[in-house]
Amino acid sequence: MATSKNKVDITRVLDAPRALVFEAWSRAEHLVKWFAPDGFECHCSMDFRVGGTLAIRFVGHGMDSVANGVYHEIVEPERIVMGMRFPDVPEYELRTTVTLAARGDQTEIRVEQVFPPQDALTPAQRELLGPRMAGAPIGWNQTLDHLAQFVRR
Repeated sequence: MATSKNKVDITRVLDAPRALVFEAWSRAEHLVKWFAPDGFECHCSMDFRVGGTLAIRFVGHGMDSVANGVYHEIVEPERIVMGMRFPDVPEYELRTTVTLAARGDQTEIRVEQVFPPQDALTPAQRELLGPRMAGAPIGWNQTLDHLAQFVRR
């Protein structure tokens, strides 16, 4: 895992074929079962196509967080690029790229998420995005743990 002030980059190998892992990302009824850090529930609606929208709501630990996005690129079964925006900082898009590579009957998954540079944010925006940026590495690792369990079934 590599992290910087505005980027998370995680690679791991899942014990499932690439087509199954891709499908887990492509349907809302799958996403709600695994796409959240520990202690959170995911509620979502999605239109999984280039230009389609994604609406995510995470509820847990006394928090209720909403993000809305769009799919910028989908290359089945190897790549998904999506941009997400938070209602309290709508001018900045968080870009997430998911890359899936077949490794026999396993899948190497790489998740890269890029936040806006700190110097591009106002103090108020840093205050709003700061906790999300700080928690992203842990949140993504827990989320990918859930994905690994989901596709193993």
